[in-house]
Amino acid sequence: MILPLETFRGIFALIIVLHHLKIDTFIQNSKIIMNGGLVVDFFFVLSGFVISLNYLHKIKTKDQLFLFQKKRFKRLYPLHILTLLIFVFIEFIKLIVNNFTNLESTYEPFGDFNNLYSLVANFFLLHGWYGWSYNLPSWSISTEFYTYFIFGLIILISTNKLRFILSAIFFALIILLLNNFDIKKFDFLIYPARCIYSFFLGVIVYLIYEKFKSHLSYWFSLFLIIGSFAIIILSDQLPYNYKYIFAPIIFGFTILFVSKLNQDSLLYRFLSNKFTVYLGSISYGIYMIHFAFVWFFRQFSKYLLNIPDNEIGFLSFNNYLGEFFTLVFVIFIIFVSHISLHYFENKFR
Repeated sequence: MILPLETFRGIFALIIVLHHLKIDTFIQNSKIIMNGGLVVDFFFVLSGFVISLNYLHKIKTKDQLFLFQKKRFKRLYPLHILTLLIFVFIEFIKLIVNNFTNLESTYEPFGDFNNLYSLVANFFLLHGWYGWSYNLPSWSISTEFYTYFIFGLIILISTNKLRFILSAIFFALIILLLNNFDIKKFDFLIYPARCIYSFFLGVIVYLIYEKFKSHLSYWFSLFLIIGSFAIIILSDQLPYNYKYIFAPIIFGFTILFVSKLNQDSLLYRFLSNKFTVYLGSISYGIYMIHFAFVWFFRQFSKYLLNIPDNEIGFLSFNNYLGEFFTLVFVIFIIFVSHISLHYFENKFR
């Protein structure tokens, strides 16, 4: 385990939480949070790097490929199916509210994007290949699960792995560029293209990592960390899908340099503190669990506390209550994710 990378995983998972929470506070109005959806592409690059670190030289037979995919399934699916069932329960709540109260849900129960077709797709982890539904963040683990299989196949059957890895990156890049030029025929592939492009960039980063035997620059590592946050902050200035093309490259260099930091350096020790590293270990729970609680919190705030939305749909609390509820919500999600890891997720590993 490369400890500083766990820190990035944990911090970026919390950015996603704040990105979806949408409370009118100075934190959530900041560009790093408003544009926080881009950290998903960091996760893809990091996943490609870490999966390569652990499996690049270990998939040599069909049985090993099956075991690899089985491990990924057991890591992803249990929490996915649990959160999916919570969202099915939410759809039933909407159904009851629409039929037995004067209130009406924003979206039709089991309609729009949360329809029965999407429910079946969710059960087979296929939903992310055409969009998102139910537990919104889970689109990324849908695309990632099958990208793992593509990776495993390349490692198993290819004698020229680099050529196939570069071909996967090139294919995904073409899809993103076609969308930029308003060619709509391949729009349904945008979500998997983001995953495949960034994941296999992460694989390339690992191949470079293997070649370096010495530590890399402390100051350039710090510069790249700042650059990673800067590209997120400035990403809304990039037209179309260019942010999904350029940001993963910066993320990849950041992962490479941070992974090669001297363990005695101040930056390495700062990024390896126990709290943020532990956040990284529960980051999958943070990522997958938070969206359901965001929904419940927003209903509680709007219909019981009578908190209005502002012009961009953020809850508008008064007198720093927004900051208070944000802090309480984040602490609560960390706690629930801790429970999830130790009493649910670990049972399937």
